[in-house]
Amino acid sequence: MKDTEQEVFKKIFGFDPYPFQAEVFEKISNQKYPLLIKAPTGSGKTEAVLAPFLSQFLENKFYIAPRLIYVLPMRVMVNSITQRINEYAKRVSPYISVKIQHGDIPDAPFFIADIVVTTLDQFVYGFARASQQVGHHIDMPAGAIASSLVVFDEAHMYRDEFTFSIMRAIMEILYESKIPFVIMTATMPESLEKSLFENIKDYSKIIGEDVVSSKLQIKICDEPLYANNEVNIDDELLGIMKKKKTLIVLNQVKRAQKIYEEIKKRLGLNENQIVLLHSRFTKKDRERHENTALSLIPHKENGEVKIPEGVGIVVSTQVLEAGIDFSAELLLTEIAPADCLVQRAGRCARYEGEEGEMIIFPVEDKEGYRPYEKEHLDKTINWLRERLDENPKFNIKNFNEVLSFVDILDYHANDFEAKDTLIDLYECVLYADTKPQNIQVRNGKPVTLVVIDLSKGDGKKKEDIIRNSIRKIAANLRENSIDIDIGVAQQLQDNKDNKVLKYKLKYDHSSKNWDFEEIREIQPFNIYIIEKSHYDENLGVKNDTSYFI
Repeated sequence: MKDTEQEVFKKIFGFDPYPFQAEVFEKISNQKYPLLIKAPTGSGKTEAVLAPFLSQFLENKFYIAPRLIYVLPMRVMVNSITQRINEYAKRVSPYISVKIQHGDIPDAPFFIADIVVTTLDQFVYGFARASQQVGHHIDMPAGAIASSLVVFDEAHMYRDEFTFSIMRAIMEILYESKIPFVIMTATMPESLEKSLFENIKDYSKIIGEDVVSSKLQIKICDEPLYANNEVNIDDELLGIMKKKKTLIVLNQVKRAQKIYEEIKKRLGLNENQIVLLHSRFTKKDRERHENTALSLIPHKENGEVKIPEGVGIVVSTQVLEAGIDFSAELLLTEIAPADCLVQRAGRCARYEGEEGEMIIFPVEDKEGYRPYEKEHLDKTINWLRERLDENPKFNIKNFNEVLSFVDILDYHANDFEAKDTLIDLYECVLYADTKPQNIQVRNGKPVTLVVIDLSKGDGKKKEDIIRNSIRKIAANLRENSIDIDIGVAQQLQDNKDNKVLKYKLKYDHSSKNWDFEEIREIQPFNIYIIEKSHYDENLGVKNDTSYFI
């Protein structure tokens, strides 16, 4: 006899499904696709789609799909969610394979596994036959995707109109190809939903409910945290931060570095009491800082909330809006679009019954609003001020309030910006005669920096010293690397008084060694050397004044 959804949830997760999870189970089991799930952060969207998929292994009948491909916006989220999915899969069968596919862990380039957790970039490259890892077998990933259930989680987090356009094209191709897919989000505005589903009329939508009761008191300040190259934090607020587990989120790396240094200095803290997180750290330092952040702020271990002793302050950029499960008592944040503020609020008073405080600061008028649209910041702060005037008890933790809040934003796809990629994407689906050349998923293009201490090389000539320095860390290039937008690299190179990037790293196939050459301009998809003197393991890349995330 077939298990009910209650029995499946009990067997795999150990609890009964929430009403929205039961509804998702019913829709997926009856193959009602496409499906859009809007539910709060931490409410169990992942479990909702895993339950019907894994129930196939309990029945040994694969009427949904033999494979699940789980797509996320960022690598850091892939790693954490894979661990969770693996634990659930093992409760069903030790033979269910769960693999990761992204740039750092390319374990499933052909998308061949029972469950593949990947990024949108890897999914699009695989589907569009543009993967660099599969050699001549460029059709295999697309073939695997065609026989899978595809889940796009955190679909609101792609942010720019370019990526939304690629997302919409992929959704329409999957829809026309009868490939089942699910879109999941906590904070997708109505405008973006209409844009993404513009040509898909018969999709199903399920709205989730709050599963955790907590409160966050909101206060809006009049002065920026950082303005005119000065940090604006008074002694009273510093005193509170010393007593409460505090998360501070800035919109730009430069501002996060300045705030971190100021607080650390004025409170006399060490690296075990305050930590900085952003996207300009090497992979090994980023992992170390994430572990430190988790050790400073209350978090769950084996289902129990663990509260660290002593001072705990985490200073971050928007990289922390998802992927880390901890719960601060005090959140200081620069104004950001409504959906970003909701995500940041999700890291404060996160657990059942908790109460916290969220203080929102404006940003400088000139370029301070970047990387966001100024219009989105103005709409958000004005809406909050009006709502707090009407109802001082407004709770950003209430999902119905969240849905109203994020709907003030006007997000949509922009096919003109993404036209080159869209042409290649549609041609590869229709004709598949040549390998596409113009596929990209983000508006920006990536480059990689590798931190190398050029003072530690041996040799008499400058060139020999540089080559020797490179070869000393050649075995650890990946862990000493930083993936950034090309705009950041161009800003670092454009400084005429202090050019940070001078050399490109290249692999010499004849000698099978890494070598270098001097550069005139930054090109996408290349690897560049950043000298150790321009990098600090606690601050990240120095002199980075760009606004790119």
